[in-house]
Amino acid sequence: MSHSVLIVEDETILGESISTYLERHGCATVVVQSGEEGIRLAEEWSPDVAIVDIRLPGIDGLEVLRRVRELSPTTEVVMMTAHASVASAVEAMKHGAFDYLTKPVDLEELRIVVDKVVTHLRMRRELSYLKGRAEAVGYAWEIVGESPLIQALREQIQRIAALDSPGGGGAPTVLILGETGAGKELVARAIHSDSPRAGGPFVEVNCAAIPTTLLEAELFGYEKGAYTDARTAKPGLFEAADGGTLFLDEIGHLEPALQGKLLKALEEKAIRRVGSLRAKTVNARIITATNRDLEAAVAAREFRADLYYRIKVLTINVPPLRDRGRDITLLARHFLDRFTRQYGLASEALTPAVEDCLLRYPWPGNVRELAHVIERAVLVHPGSAVAPEDLGISSEKPESSVIVEASGGVRVDFSTGGIALDEVERQLIVEALEAAGWNRTRAAQLLRVSTDTLRYRMEKHQVHPPKAAGRPPGGTGDPGGATGAQRV
Repeated sequence: MSHSVLIVEDETILGESISTYLERHGCATVVVQSGEEGIRLAEEWSPDVAIVDIRLPGIDGLEVLRRVRELSPTTEVVMMTAHASVASAVEAMKHGAFDYLTKPVDLEELRIVVDKVVTHLRMRRELSYLKGRAEAVGYAWEIVGESPLIQALREQIQRIAALDSPGGGGAPTVLILGETGAGKELVARAIHSDSPRAGGPFVEVNCAAIPTTLLEAELFGYEKGAYTDARTAKPGLFEAADGGTLFLDEIGHLEPALQGKLLKALEEKAIRRVGSLRAKTVNARIITATNRDLEAAVAAREFRADLYYRIKVLTINVPPLRDRGRDITLLARHFLDRFTRQYGLASEALTPAVEDCLLRYPWPGNVRELAHVIERAVLVHPGSAVAPEDLGISSEKPESSVIVEASGGVRVDFSTGGIALDEVERQLIVEALEAAGWNRTRAAQLLRVSTDTLRYRMEKHQVHPPKAAGRPPGGTGDPGGATGAQRV
């Protein structure tokens, strides 16, 4: 991120020298020559750092320090003077100065102090954010499972996490797709934790949970006076995520009014606070997630196509719990252990009857629902073994004798036990692909799903095009329906 620095120095040559040196090292600077001008600009701009000379024409630097700390609490002040004394240093620190330098100023030393200030500000913003998250979030689940789908997911996370250079060109954006409760946030956190940004902040915002009128200020921050109640400037979550990861959950619910502003921020890697005329560059990895079919939303003009293609440079599909087989019981044991320890209860084990019930249930709420079911079972009968009836779910087979005829003449009689859903789904996918000449984009349109969903289902059911269905000789078409986005 470009550090914003206000320099209050009445010696023109020195002020310009400091400005030139800091700008060479990535800072955005403004130089003023009076304390009054410095106070006015600090209140309007709220820079990260103010470098203030103690002896100034008009009001002195100590008064500037006091007023800046009062009017712009997010700004840290570094004092400098040619008339150093213990008394002046103590007075400056007493009024809240971050550091104190003597003239002639060593520019390299000054740059190091500025970097320390910015690191301090970043840690303060992260701590504030994490405190809020700790109050709002009770717990998060972990990646638990041994199924082939989860093993492949872990490998994909590791590959994507490595595609990052926080000190250079940044990282490609990632779009995480999956049903509600499948663990999209967990995947985002895993990417962050496995990446070179692991030491930086992980900042999450649910785009569906914050009203549009507030979301812009939450994401980009605002300057003092931008709103009626904006008595002080406030950095946004983009700034809080500088050097780390910003996770935009439920991005499919982002209002059109904000989609254009988000696209601009992603393209320019810079944000502009509400009410500000100055842009700030931000070095944060952007990960988004949604359970919505964004391709359908783009077709319905509810989601910008350019933003969609910008956020899906890399795409991850999180499998639903019902497709993960024995992972269900592994997760259930994991949650059982967690909640018995959390509530100080005796450890329990899952009986075969309970495990069978869990495996037969379709889990429409995915991992989140499983966690709530196990927590409820632990609390309903503390100290006793969990029984199937404690789960509060039904896994009985349908007794209806309805006969359904699927595509291709597959007749399913539910009174005789029916047919595996996976078998019907696989046949429908194959028929759609054959009808579309094995072009995945056209097949997805026939099935009314996104190409990403179709690709995931093909991988799940091991559906592969016949050897004769490759790329047409001499042609440039893509039977896989590639959109130009990279998949890892």
